[in-house]
Amino acid sequence: MKKVLMACAAAAAFTAAGIALPASASATPTAPQAKAAALKCSLYTVKANYNVQIRKTKSVKATSLGVLPHGKSVCSDKWEKGGKYTYKGSCKDVYGWKNWWDHITYHYKKNGKKATIKGWVPSTCLKGYR
Repeated sequence: MKKVLMACAAAAAFTAAGIALPASASATPTAPQAKAAALKCSLYTVKANYNVQIRKTKSVKATSLGVLPHGKSVCSDKWEKGGKYTYKGSCKDVYGWKNWWDHITYHYKKNGKKATIKGWVPSTCLKGYR
């Protein structure tokens, strides 16, 4: 009984003195916090409006590195004017972003292992949180 009382008194003393660990350090992160931390971007977070090809350079004729799935959030670290593209349906230019490209970093799992694709996507195919 004395040990329990001593432990409680010690904990109260540390808390009163401001020596206790901060709540965030002692608590385990929840799933939304962990997901937000994983998408800490240096510039922008963008989301794919549609399935779109990730290209090696800012051109529709460039090598495709993979597909960015519809609804997937990714980091965009550059936004530059590039090669011309004309999409008439899914990625139609509405806001005057024609011929602008976002350089993105797409993290995904391939055969159970983490993989990354860095490449260019037409800006009109993305919703931005710029």
